[in-house]
Amino acid sequence: MGDVLANGNRIAPIDALRGVAALCVCVQHAVQPIIAAAGPSVRSPAVHTWLSAITLDRFDLGRYGVVLFFLISGYVVPFSLHGTHALPRFAISRVLRLYPAFWLSIAVMAATSAIPPTSAQLVANLTMAPTLFGAVPISGVYWTLFVEFAFYVLCATLFSVGWLRRPDAVFALGLVCVALPVAGVIARALGVAVPLLYLGAHLSFLFTGTLLRIAHEQRAARGYAFALAVAALLAMPLLASQSDHSFTRSTPTGVLLAGVAACASFVAFHRRAGAVPPALLWLGGVSYGAYLFHIPVTRVVARLITLDGAVSALLFLAATLAGTLVVAAAVHRWIERPTIRCAKRLTHRPRAVIAVAP
Repeated sequence: MGDVLANGNRIAPIDALRGVAALCVCVQHAVQPIIAAAGPSVRSPAVHTWLSAITLDRFDLGRYGVVLFFLISGYVVPFSLHGTHALPRFAISRVLRLYPAFWLSIAVMAATSAIPPTSAQLVANLTMAPTLFGAVPISGVYWTLFVEFAFYVLCATLFSVGWLRRPDAVFALGLVCVALPVAGVIARALGVAVPLLYLGAHLSFLFTGTLLRIAHEQRAARGYAFALAVAALLAMPLLASQSDHSFTRSTPTGVLLAGVAACASFVAFHRRAGAVPPALLWLGGVSYGAYLFHIPVTRVVARLITLDGAVSALLFLAATLAGTLVVAAAVHRWIERPTIRCAKRLTHRPRAVIAVAP
C-alpha cells in the first residue's frame, strides 16, 4: 500500500473501514428494538426471523463491526509508540483522544437511562475500566473500550522491553490471549468450575492487526498474522456455544461468519489503492462519536416513534442513524478535534506522513 492518506497522518482506507465498522454496530443495535417489537408472538414473525438472521443469528453484524474495530486499532495504535519519551507521549495522546468524548457519553447515557446509575457506578465508569472496581458498565458497548484499554497497557509493556515490533513476541502473546478462554471452556467441560474471561479472545484480533502492520516491513510476520487470525476465529464459535451466552447472544455460526468476513474485509480493503469516497472518510472521522452515542440516540428515538409496522420500523431506523450521525459530527467538531490538537501541542509531535512499505 502506498501513502494513501485521509488527512495529515491518517491512512484513508483505514478511516473508511472504521466508518463501516461503526455503522454496522449502530445498525445492529438500532434493529434490536424493531426485532423486539416484531417478535414471533406479536404480529410479524417473518420480520422478526429475517432481521434476526441478518443481524444476529446467521450473521452477527455487530460482531463484524467490532472485529473490524479491533483489527484497525491493532494495525494503527501501537505504531505511535516510537522515539524519545514514547510512553508519556502515548499516554497523553490516548487519554486526550478517548476520554473527553467518553466522559460526555457517560453523562448522556446516565441522563437517558430508565434506571439512573449510582454515584459509585458513575465514578467507576469514568475510568473506562469499571469491572476492575467491581462495577457494571452503564452501557453495553463500553466493553470494547476496556479491551482497547488493556491492549494499550500490553503494547506499552511490549514496547518497554523492546518486543513491540518482534512478530514472534506479538504472536506468542496473542496466542496466549486466545488460549486462556479456550482453556476455561475445556476446564468447564471437564467439570472444573472456573470463571470464563473472554478478554483474551478479543485481544487476539488486536494483535492480529499489529502483525499485519509489521508484515509490511517483515514478510515473516504474514505467517504469524494468518496463524493468529485462524486461532482467534476458531475460538469464536466455541466461546459462543456456552449456555450462558456471556460471550455473545449470537449463534456460533453467526459469530464465526462475522469474524471471517471482518478479517477478509480488512485484508482486502486496507491495501486498497486509489481515492476513497469522501462520505466514507467523513464517516470514519465521526466513527468514535457514533459508537459512543448511538445507544442514547436509539433510546430517545424509541420514546418518540412507536414501532407498529414496517413504515414505523423504517422511520425508526432512519431517525436513529441520522440522529447518531448528527450527534457524532457535533462531538467530533467540538470535542474530539480540540482535544486532539491539544494532545499534539502537549506531546510536541510533528505532523508526519505515514509511510508503509509495499
